[in-house]
Amino acid sequence: MIVELEKKDFPKVENLFSERSFINSFRSHLERTPVPKRVFVDDKKNPQTAVIIIIPKLFFGGRANNKYFNKELRKMLYEDLIPKFKEKAFLEIICYFSNSCWEGAIKSVLNDHYHYNRYYYEIEEIKVKNWRKLIPEGYNVKPIDLTLLKNDYLKNFDWLIEEIEENWLPLEEGLKENRGFYLIRDMEEIVSWCTTEYLTDDNKIEIGIATREEYQRRGFATIVGSATAEYCLKKYGSVGWHCVNTNIGSYKTAEKIGYKRIREYKIAAVFINQVDNWVVNGFVKSQDKDYESSINWYKKIIDAANDETAEYLESYFLQGEFPIEGVYFRIGTFYSALGNKKKAVEYLRRAIEIGFNEEKQLLESNLLKPLHGTEVWNELIQLMSKNRR
Repeated sequence: MIVELEKKDFPKVENLFSERSFINSFRSHLERTPVPKRVFVDDKKNPQTAVIIIIPKLFFGGRANNKYFNKELRKMLYEDLIPKFKEKAFLEIICYFSNSCWEGAIKSVLNDHYHYNRYYYEIEEIKVKNWRKLIPEGYNVKPIDLTLLKNDYLKNFDWLIEEIEENWLPLEEGLKENRGFYLIRDMEEIVSWCTTEYLTDDNKIEIGIATREEYQRRGFATIVGSATAEYCLKKYGSVGWHCVNTNIGSYKTAEKIGYKRIREYKIAAVFINQVDNWVVNGFVKSQDKDYESSINWYKKIIDAANDETAEYLESYFLQGEFPIEGVYFRIGTFYSALGNKKKAVEYLRRAIEIGFNEEKQLLESNLLKPLHGTEVWNELIQLMSKNRR
């Protein structure tokens, strides 16, 4: 059974999200965030399982092995919600878990999901106490408060406002207090910001942080992150920072500011487009050096390409940064790593024939070293040179 709760009944499920209490978004979404949300449970009077749906994120709480709930949620997700996700042009569904049991049970709800590992940090004392002296000439740090609304002429103004609106609506009311800091260049452009997010009723908060790509690696995140941490330490009971464990830039910045890693945890995700999901699953398996599984995922992509399925033609990756010749190339490298030189050459040759021309990638791939110096290796290089003329 799956039923929807009214907003007044949201407190009934707060206890189902208490095990991983360090993820403030669970409670904050139930208590105060203004974004549209729906909460579904197995029983209105005494819920044991719950999911908070905030497109395109799902937050799972309570008993994970609730077969009937999971089955009905799965049906609702694929028949009703995913079409709505597509309408909004979302690519990926992200799932957060209130306990570790959901990490395995999520397979009863999602098709072909994969996991991310994330880090959680907290700060007790700021390290970069001299952050004001780090602000370059021509740049200024400003508070995210009501004065921001007077600066709507700034480039990237909407970029910052979109982030704020997830937590502080109506804006005029939410910005009566400081909600972080942003960095502007020449009073023309917002280049970096750090916002306070997911405030809970017991006065715990988290921060979000971002820098425009063209301004990264200049220490700007350290400046706005330090300014925000300094402010938050005086006002809130705890200040948290979350990031994917592969986002080295994020967690190094956190540690530089003074945040300390508390724990690692998992979330799950699935791409809405099936072919895109195969791409990511194949990549994840290759990162684990499970090359046989990677090959199987990527061969599904080739089959879809040969059949010109709608999912293939609408794929974000295949029609963009990862075209089909790249799929053949990856499979070739995986076969080489597994010691199957014949299959490796077969797929590498096909990749080059249909347009793969990344000579540097071919020459520098560590997985292809078993082929170096062989006659077929020289033939592949010659074929690529010929096709590039």
